[in-house]
Amino acid sequence: MFTGLIEEIGSISELNKNNDGIELIVKAKKVLNGLRVNDSISCSGVCLTVIQKYDDAFKVQIVHETINKTTAKIWGKNSLINLERSLLPTTRMGGHIVQGHVDNVISVKSIDKMDDSAVWQFYLPQNLKRYIVRKGSVCLDGISLTVADKKDDYFSVALIPHTLKETTWSEKKIDDLINIEVDIMAKYIESILGD
Repeated sequence: MFTGLIEEIGSISELNKNNDGIELIVKAKKVLNGLRVNDSISCSGVCLTVIQKYDDAFKVQIVHETINKTTAKIWGKNSLINLERSLLPTTRMGGHIVQGHVDNVISVKSIDKMDDSAVWQFYLPQNLKRYIVRKGSVCLDGISLTVADKKDDYFSVALIPHTLKETTWSEKKIDDLINIEVDIMAKYIESILGD
């Protein structure tokens, strides 16, 4: 479980295909502190398990199911990814409950830049429309964000300068693909009430 508050940007230094999918070695600094084999780590919103740790990196295995359902299919050597270690019982809950279970891949519709902040619009798949609410939470590429507005076929979020600086989003552009995880609470409520 995660909060959606990105700790640092990692860089994929090695990408090796195998029968199970792909093994990645991710260069990092901050998230290595206290990180151990078997720990979960959010890589641009995808919950992965650390299978090996090095002095300046960690290794994860991505299986075909995850590759097919996330932006991991377009990651390559030197790709930058948002990193967050899993929650500890003592962690402040600054974002929202994020599982790292990507619901879909969406694309950037537009970016309205201000001085140092920006309002981003994303195409909204019909199967996720009911889970997106104005002023509700959404996780995009591992980042906990608040929905600023919602229309029939898109929604928007406002990114503060700090978020743009501390995540991979300073490099993103229109039509780029983004991992989306909707708020788990909405899915639980739907399940309890019956689809």
